[in-house]
Formats: sequence, C-alpha cells, structure tokens
Amino acid sequence: MNCNYFRSSVGRIRIEAEALTYSGATTPAYTTDVPGPVFLASLPSLRIATIAGVAVPPSPTGNADVTLPADVVNPVTVTFETVNVPTGNTILFKLIPAYGTPTEVLSAAIAGTAAAGTASITVALPQGPSTLQATTTYTVVVAMGEALSVFAQNERVEKVQLIATLGGPGQAKLITISGKEYTVPMSVLQQVGFAG
Repeated sequence: MNCNYFRSSVGRIRIEAEALTYSGATTPAYTTDVPGPVFLASLPSLRIATIAGVAVPPSPTGNADVTLPADVVNPVTVTFETVNVPTGNTILFKLIPAYGTPTEVLSAAIAGTAAAGTASITVALPQGPSTLQATTTYTVVVAMGEALSVFAQNERVEKVQLIATLGGPGQAKLITISGKEYTVPMSVLQQVGFAG
C-alpha cells in the first residue's frame, strides 16, 4: 500500500462526526464542541398594536393602515406588543407627520412577560397622514449573537434593535460587539426563524 506524506505549515483541522472517539494527544491540544441549532427559535418581535383604540393590521402595508374617526380627542394612546423581548426595556415611538415636526416619545418599561409584553404611550396626533415607528433595543445572549453573526459579516451580535414602522416593512438593526450596525429586513430574518 502506498501512502503519501506531505509536510505543511502549522494550521487547523476541523473534523465533524456523529461520534468522536479519538483519545490521543495533539499539539496544540484539541478541543471539541457540539453544534448549535440550525434555526433560531423563540426570537423577538415588536409591533404597534392599537392607535386611539383602533387595531393596527397584523401586516401593515404603509398605505392608510389606520384611519381614525374625525372626533378623536388628543392626546391618544398608542399600544405596543412584544414577543420574546425582555421586560424592563423601553420603546421609542417616533411620529413623522406629512407636514410639521417629528415627535418622539419614550414608553415606560415593557410589562408582562418576556414571551408576551406590552407598553403604551400617549401622544398628540397632528391632522393628516403620519408615519409611525416603534423601536426597542436590548442585549442578546451569546448563543443568539453567534447565530445572528451570519448577517453581520461573521461578527457576534451583541444587541438587536427591532424597528416596527407603519409605512414600511419591519427591520432589525444588528449591533455587533465592536459597535458595527447592520440593518436586515425582517423577511430575511424570518427565514431563519425570526418572528416579527
């Protein structure tokens, strides 16, 4: 039997197996690990749920999603719903009117449970159409940050910022451990189990 042997420079070798039974010595010492999940489960979402008591459609189109009655009295209450977002975080609400100055209001802490949270704000709505946006940012666990790194040039994600907009598709801003930011459409993240 002929066997070819080649000398090469120092490097790394990766071995994948259902069961690894090697017990010999290597230089440097080898390490083993188990693979993580292929799909991300129980990931977060944020949505604007109601405006002045009027329900927002589950999938807003950005074109007259909510029409309020003419007799609505300011200020109105806007409610938010979160899924798998840690309680205690706040939601930044931004109102961008077609005419006039944008308004920002910060909610009180998200209440409920991490699996199903709620928050609300009160705000004066101007006449005419407006674009509404809600944003929350929180730190993710290391395993989730590693799984999301595929969307951040393979750098571990430290924080996720969820952006729910009436007038546009939902997005997530991934913030890496070095502070780089990557905006990813929710439709892309949903392909790996991101619920939003």
